[in-house]
Amino acid sequence: MTNRNLFYFFVLIILTISFTSCSTIIGGSKYNAKVLVIDHPQAKIEYNGEYQGTGVANFKVSRKDANKFSVTIKEEGCESETINFTQRTFRGWAFFGTLIGWTGLTINGGPWLPIPFGVIVDGANGSWWKPDVNEKGIKKIDYKNFNYYIEYSGCKNKINNLDDKIQPSIEEKLKELKKLLDDGTITKEEFEKAKSKLLN
Repeated sequence: MTNRNLFYFFVLIILTISFTSCSTIIGGSKYNAKVLVIDHPQAKIEYNGEYQGTGVANFKVSRKDANKFSVTIKEEGCESETINFTQRTFRGWAFFGTLIGWTGLTINGGPWLPIPFGVIVDGANGSWWKPDVNEKGIKKIDYKNFNYYIEYSGCKNKINNLDDKIQPSIEEKLKELKKLLDDGTITKEEFEKAKSKLLN
């Protein structure tokens, strides 16, 4: 290959990296992630430290980072919680599509050169990866869209505190018992038994 042909070859590689490849055309180097926080429509969703939405969020994620997908969920009065997804799978059909469709080069009518420049480009931008649907909480909609269902547990303390407020205190229960005794609804013996049980 002459110096001029080498120059054209490298220009073509650079242009390919800059614009497209087979995998980029049919799947792209990014996919659309839709995060849904189950039963928490007021929960704020953050990805890479940036706010994405409340309750539901849609944003793009690099395919190569599908195994490093991490969202932080926050809701007023609750603890924030970070959920990590750590699995990804290989897009074999995209790899073979790139290999078959983007291998080979002819410059200035010269001989055909079996150079897999599509494979080089897609390998560099991570276009062959996708989230692993076997990981809990992930559902594939199509080759470019994946849903993440988040079970947020940061509000457990909030629920417990609410239960404590709803539950009557021992003092209130004793007052109720005394009223039942005074009304003649329960006997003195039943009152003492219930009182003892409460105090113990």
